[in-house]
Amino acid sequence: MLITDKKNIFIYILLAGVVTELYYLAFLIFSDKDIPLYMFIYLETFLIMLLSFYFVKNLNENNSGEENEKEEKNNPVLLFFSKALKIGKSKRLKLPLTIIFFGIFFRLTLFPALPTTSDDVYRYLWEGKVLTAGHNPFTKAPNDTSLIPLRDGVYDKVTFKDIPAIYPPISQLVFAAGYGIKNNSVTALKLIYLLCELITLLFLLKLLDLKKKNLNYIILYAWLPLSIMEYFINAHLDPIGIMFMMMFIYFMEKEKHILSSVAFSLAILSKLYPVILFPLVIKKLGLKKTIVFSLITAILVTTFYLPFLNWNFTAFTALRNYLSNWEFNGSVYNILKYFLDDGNLIKIICGSAFVITTGIIAYKYKNFTKAAYAVFITLIVFSSTLYPWYLGWIAALNPAHAFYSVTSLLFTSNFANFTPLAPVWREYLVVLLIQYVPFFIFLVLDVFWLKNEKRKPKKSLSVNF
Repeated sequence: MLITDKKNIFIYILLAGVVTELYYLAFLIFSDKDIPLYMFIYLETFLIMLLSFYFVKNLNENNSGEENEKEEKNNPVLLFFSKALKIGKSKRLKLPLTIIFFGIFFRLTLFPALPTTSDDVYRYLWEGKVLTAGHNPFTKAPNDTSLIPLRDGVYDKVTFKDIPAIYPPISQLVFAAGYGIKNNSVTALKLIYLLCELITLLFLLKLLDLKKKNLNYIILYAWLPLSIMEYFINAHLDPIGIMFMMMFIYFMEKEKHILSSVAFSLAILSKLYPVILFPLVIKKLGLKKTIVFSLITAILVTTFYLPFLNWNFTAFTALRNYLSNWEFNGSVYNILKYFLDDGNLIKIICGSAFVITTGIIAYKYKNFTKAAYAVFITLIVFSSTLYPWYLGWIAALNPAHAFYSVTSLLFTSNFANFTPLAPVWREYLVVLLIQYVPFFIFLVLDVFWLKNEKRKPKKSLSVNF
């Protein structure tokens, strides 16, 4: 069978999708919060995704307009999505839409799965209940005596009961909406996440088309086990903010600045991560438009936070606690720990390095999406805390650039799950080395190849996996 044949590649993708689905079904059948099985399924499905990407990445996706119109007439689904997404007539949508279909189906399959490597979702359920009951989760920690009547089995599973809510208002509203759909239901939250992921994938497809990238690269997020397993087994909240971030980047690239400012506001109101992209906005828009962008953002953020604030601003207590005390799986941060004993000093050094590097990127960049990707790579390098699910943010941008370094880290981050396997929470040096030695080696190569390709503008990026 010729692997370059379009029909044969499509058949292969169907088979790979079915095999991947069987792995996720096996997890449902055999897992009872089984971390080794979780890690094994992650490993196998990642390798399937990578092999599938190898087959589709060089597939010529361009047809003549006449050929595409003929294909669309014979397939009303393709015709609908082609018009709805406003994808160029020369682009083949059959394969990327098939990839998206399987990606959504994988996520749907894992709805019944129990949280395995993290119990964070029980805090989401608790905070949704607290907000629905009319209390302020930003000022009342779970162990607050006024919340005793609300305590139940979910409360027993909440960790750090003395710390109030850290997640911003949009996330809190999603938690409350999940509670409204069904009390204390992880599945209700996953239903909302599924909608978010569908919107993310559609905007990612539009972004790839806008940037003249191969639409088949969407497999790097649609089939990525990190986004599937972290968000639909462990039910982390990141799909909410990732959706708004992808909308923000797309609208920014389309020069729709009002929509981009609204999406940006909702993204940071879901999780604060996207605020690091603001320096890029200043260069993209210029001073006058940045002022308008900032005013819209400030108004929306203030409006959503205002109902939760009090005069002494204790609503931000948990956030300050997180920034001051949390650390896990950092790269440069852990290297500096071997030379310095003061964790706060190391955070200041890493924070300063991040700000300076981001400033350089913001000053020099020419491609907004690529600059956003670079800022997230910078965050990976200098962050003191990098749980695997945090990587979902850069994973959503990875199809547009597909750096070896980022793709390798998305694979090796799975080894960080050895930490919750330990009798006592601990980090392993060997796990850090497995993750970051390949990452930094590939990062140097990625940058080198990228610079070389700038001298050959007519050729496609060899840096793409």
